[in-house]
Amino acid sequence: MTIRFFCIVAILTLGFPAPLRAQALQSLPESLYPGLEYLLTVPASGADIDPSKLNDIMNFMAATPSDTSMTMQDRDRASGGFHSFSMRGDLAKVVDYVYNPDIPVFVAMPSSVRDQEWLDPATRDALKLLPRALAEGRTLLVRGKERETITPDANTGGYYSYRQDRAVAVFQGPTGPVLVSVSNQNEPSDIGRKGCVVGSDSNWNYLYSGEKGLTKTGLGWVDSYMYNAQSIIVFVADTSAGVVRAGSFKWLNAGWAKVNMVKQSHIINGIKRFAVDFKVVLESSHLPKAQELAEMYRALKADSPDNLRRMVAPYLEAISRSGEFSSLAGPFKDLLASGEYLQNMDRTEMVKIVLKEFLKQRLGRESLIQVARVGTQVTAQP
Repeated sequence: MTIRFFCIVAILTLGFPAPLRAQALQSLPESLYPGLEYLLTVPASGADIDPSKLNDIMNFMAATPSDTSMTMQDRDRASGGFHSFSMRGDLAKVVDYVYNPDIPVFVAMPSSVRDQEWLDPATRDALKLLPRALAEGRTLLVRGKERETITPDANTGGYYSYRQDRAVAVFQGPTGPVLVSVSNQNEPSDIGRKGCVVGSDSNWNYLYSGEKGLTKTGLGWVDSYMYNAQSIIVFVADTSAGVVRAGSFKWLNAGWAKVNMVKQSHIINGIKRFAVDFKVVLESSHLPKAQELAEMYRALKADSPDNLRRMVAPYLEAISRSGEFSSLAGPFKDLLASGEYLQNMDRTEMVKIVLKEFLKQRLGRESLIQVARVGTQVTAQP
């Protein structure tokens, strides 16, 4: 659930040159830090959330224009950054798609999250109470532990898996309902592994080698880690305006040899990367109903590995025939050409590819395979 959990630390980029130029950014107001520090205690606390401690954050969200970026103070050797955005619609849609345990998180965050799993089934059950609490204007807090894997970094190609504590809460704010998601990754991630962004990042096509290191030339040897990360995302609905305002506050300590290579600009650009696709999906008038996506996901998970492999094969063949194939780095050309990549794919990754291509198709974006569902059967063609 990562946003569902939203947010994903993973969206943070770990690269070198920062696409965001070193213009002088405003610093986050000092008055917000007590509320942020309070929120970071919530995932591991046994107490209910106290919305009155978040008044300064609520006021800040109401007064801050969309697409505002700010620097934040370092925390536990982690660099920090903030970015705001807004989306048309209501908070119920965010809950239905992003915090729905029956829909995988990569649907709403296709360029940020590869996979996410709640480690306690009770958390999944608790999340199903969010829509009713939201509709009734009640305060509800859900806590859990999750394992998350992010997509390859757009610059280095590295991808990471890690465990974290997460808390998701809904309550009433001054202009409508509010949703807050807080995550704490307090232990280092698994070692970074070589991934690949195929073509433009906006196409949502990624490959995963399983090999340790980074794909970027000269960094194949690097043993990199996400050492620790904290993430807070706040969604504030303005019911009268039909808008949801969002603010993402993130800290990340990642690199190698225990040196933090993350700059504030990397974090801000990572949030922007996430926000663009989040809006593309949730604001689309062609987005399938949540129930349809959930049913498709269930059908794919119940399908046999052999059938899933048959559906994914033309997807990988399309990548091999594309203009991007010649520029693929690392081991990916050999793995695709030999068929080893397809044979080594696990069920989770194959399900993700088919569902993601179905989503792209329905949103009117270029898809590499055509996916259809007739009754309980899912098919995919070139």
